[in-house]
Amino acid sequence: MAPEDACPSDMLVLIRWQGRTMAVPLSQLVAIDADASTAEAIGDWHYWVAQGYCF
Repeated sequence: MAPEDACPSDMLVLIRWQGRTMAVPLSQLVAIDADASTAEAIGDWHYWVAQGYCF
């Protein structure tokens, strides 16, 4: 996870891309080959964001 102060309106996660670490909004990511619990967690996150909750 990215530092809390870097996430004013969305949860940011750290990823590695082309040898660099980047913080990207969790709401823009799609899991590839996720297990059931990961898919459920992502679905829950998207649901609450769609309901208008900001974290």
